[in-house]
Amino acid sequence: MRKACISALSALVLASPLGSQAESLEYSTTPSSSASTFDDRWYISPFAAYTWADDDRNTDDGAGWGFAVGKPINEWLNLELRGTYTNLVSKSFSDYSRAELEDRYWTLKERGFHGVGDIEVGDIALDGLFFFSRGSVQPYLLAGLGAISDDFTCNRTPVNVGFCKNASSKWSFMAEAGAGLLVPMGDYAAFRVDGRYRYDDNSSNILNAGSFGDWMVTAALVIPIGARHAPVTRKYELSSDALFGFDQDTLSPTGVSTMSAFASDLSEVSYNAVRVEGHTDPIGSDAYNQDLSERRAGTVGSELVTSGVSAGSISAQGFGETRLKVTPTDCAGASSRAALIECYGPNRRVEVTVDGVVEK
Repeated sequence: MRKACISALSALVLASPLGSQAESLEYSTTPSSSASTFDDRWYISPFAAYTWADDDRNTDDGAGWGFAVGKPINEWLNLELRGTYTNLVSKSFSDYSRAELEDRYWTLKERGFHGVGDIEVGDIALDGLFFFSRGSVQPYLLAGLGAISDDFTCNRTPVNVGFCKNASSKWSFMAEAGAGLLVPMGDYAAFRVDGRYRYDDNSSNILNAGSFGDWMVTAALVIPIGARHAPVTRKYELSSDALFGFDQDTLSPTGVSTMSAFASDLSEVSYNAVRVEGHTDPIGSDAYNQDLSERRAGTVGSELVTSGVSAGSISAQGFGETRLKVTPTDCAGASSRAALIECYGPNRRVEVTVDGVVEK
């Protein structure tokens, strides 16, 4: 049945096809200018990190890793929830004897010395990534707020005896800012690198009485989830003679079949807006033709709603005889009314423009 409808419809559609298939309506397609660069899919992003620790932490620098989940909100903004883990080894005082450490105890304590051990830093943050462009190389700024926790695990060597004890902080306030670059690698992966400054207010004073400021660089793989959707605009042009009887605004039996096949073809597009425009030939008065074109556009719009297209996405408008494809001059040689009606045929049409997205 569908093949029969499509075969009949192919003879009735006036627009030139661009890449249409044998069993689909013919239409022209205009891709959005941003279709090849902006990707609105959710994504996951595992990453490696290296931290240059604040000197006040009394630790060496260290490597870490993390994981992020994000979503592009628009052309300029991504929101991303991420967590990072870093292991920082405390600076060694093993060159001191126990007696020397005891003599220096209060000085070391004032410096935040807990002995020698591992300091595990974990943070979680909500970041905003602000993109300058969505081209083949995408520079961005980032800013985020979150919480951070520092845990100290003592390395119980003789030099630590009497000084070293495990300590676990409560969560403290954290803020960060930085800049980076994202490079898409096809539709299903991207590489990203950025540098950021991380502020830790260290409210629990686990390692020092002051706040910390660390520098960090991350390298990440960005993996989009699901198929990519490309913004497109499709224009369909349907012959009114295939939809309606002459001078009529109700669908003929052939018109009902045509609209059924047309609505089915639209199902592959996730549409944001559907514009229906009615047009007539110049036979009759301007006012009459304007009214007829509006009624026909309304009929097509109502039929699309009946077929499942959201009424809120449809707008219908009539243009009467103001946008002729064939002018009276073109049909000056018509010898009868029937010949004139046939000559003016391309003017009697309904144009449907669909703005939406399709899977790439």
